[in-house]
Amino acid sequence: MSEFTIQTAQNVKIEQNLAGIGQRLFAFFIDMFFLALFYYFLLLLLEKSGIVEIGKSWAFVSVMSLPYFLYYPVLQYWNNGQTIGKQILQLRVVKIDNTHPGLGDFLIRWVIRLFEVFPAVVPGLALLVMVVNNKKQRLGDIAAKTTVISEVKKTNLKQSIFEDIDKDYQALFKSVQKFSDKDIQLIKDVFREAKKRKNLQILQALTRKIEETIHVNKPDDFSHSQFIDRIIKDYNYYSRL
Repeated sequence: MSEFTIQTAQNVKIEQNLAGIGQRLFAFFIDMFFLALFYYFLLLLLEKSGIVEIGKSWAFVSVMSLPYFLYYPVLQYWNNGQTIGKQILQLRVVKIDNTHPGLGDFLIRWVIRLFEVFPAVVPGLALLVMVVNNKKQRLGDIAAKTTVISEVKKTNLKQSIFEDIDKDYQALFKSVQKFSDKDIQLIKDVFREAKKRKNLQILQALTRKIEETIHVNKPDDFSHSQFIDRIIKDYNYYSRL
């Protein structure tokens, strides 16, 4: 699985796993399955109700096409970059600059996709562009400055929130329990990146954020690294009780 790096406004680099072409195709087929299932039951219901004679009304055809055209942009906007297929496979549309994609971005991706998948243009155009693009972007992604990432991660002890602590470990900051697993994972990711870059400013900013969030003060005899490391270990201590 290939990776690409995005840089936040705080100049912290975050590595993301790019979704493979096979994963994106599988998600596409899952979406098509659910759309087909939706239309099957809808047509069955309308046919039995006798509300409209199927296939004879342009107004009916136009209304029936709306779910298909709105499915991708609206659902992805409402569901934070995921369709049903992407959610099942843990894929997500993201901006390459780490900002949140807007409805306009999803609309751009969808409109261009209509041309990319149309065989009369260039057969397999979307696949061809993704193959040669190092961020696995199709033309719609390039225009909207987005890509699709996989949130399936191979975790190990270092990458996870868990830390190896002694059996007789004594926690110092009880209020770390206010954090969630997601908070601690973010703290650990930023902490690891700051240490790798030897960036004291990020460590100081992270310390201040922790202090403000759980209402504690860094002990004077602790460095910023020692304080943050203790916060992570204390959280692990309380999460195992």
